Amino acid sequence: MFEKFDDAARSALLMAKDIAAKFNQDHINTSHLLLAVTGYTSPEIRWHNPPGISPKTEAVIAALGTTPDTVIGQTVAAMKYGTSYDDGRHHPFTPNLKQVLEYALRASMMLGDNHVGPEHLLAGLARNSSGTAGAALLRLGVTDLKIHTAIQDSTPAPSPTAARPCAVYLPVGKSIFKNGGKIYPDLATAQAAHPDQDIAPFVIQLAEGEFFDVGTVHQRFSSWGRFASFSDAFAAAEKFRDVQGADVQIRILVPDVTELRGKDSAGRDVVLGRSVEYTHVKMMSRIGAAQPAAEAASA
Repeated sequence: MFEKFDDAARSALLMAKDIAAKFNQDHINTSHLLLAVTGYTSPEIRWHNPPGISPKTEAVIAALGTTPDTVIGQTVAAMKYGTSYDDGRHHPFTPNLKQVLEYALRASMMLGDNHVGPEHLLAGLARNSSGTAGAALLRLGVTDLKIHTAIQDSTPAPSPTAARPCAVYLPVGKSIFKNGGKIYPDLATAQAAHPDQDIAPFVIQLAEGEFFDVGTVHQRFSSWGRFASFSDAFAAAEKFRDVQGADVQIRILVPDVTELRGKDSAGRDVVLGRSVEYTHVKMMSRIGAAQPAAEAASA
């Protein structure tokens, strides 16, 4: 399961353990994870640089009509301090939290995402209505279905059936399919980045179901937005150019559709549904943070 978790989701799980320590509890429960996902911190928590809330999760919470501080307030108000935390012991997930992680994976699959991020953890927390986190979210009128809608609304996706061309620009002689090669949405942007080089247009033909995926890279790629055009993806990537000092990348992902088959009431083979995963990268363009001087000179 955890191989699909992105860096932000993994950090949230680690942060949840430290939040459990703050509340002197020898287990990790749904409230601890909800506080981690929404960016909670305090002087007693051991993280020197708390990961905070991811931009994607913050956008989803805003789309729900509330704020991270409001969610944190509702959650902390219902929590109690324990007396049994031991830093040298294994601290298990509660049954509710294990169910939340499973729900988060399902939410990611239902939404056609190729990873589990903090926004999917939030959806899993809301679906687990028997947990303290689910109860806190319900008091705010937040449900898993509303979170699914907010994730989709904050992640514009292209039509799943349209095949479409997209013009981009790059220096003459550069390969558009070279790993990490830089491409630009218009002639002026390309000329500004490469003033001493000739610029040439290139048409990318997106096949059915393909889209531009924008994300940051630390040790692995963490996706936070889908776009139908390279110009929209480039504009979004530029806004996050210096987020936590990470490289920002734009990728074209290729859908891998799997039919889920079963039997109907008459025993006939039927298609129950389809799952879509995006594991193949067709092209990647790096929208880096500030380049070292030597690299900038040779770009």
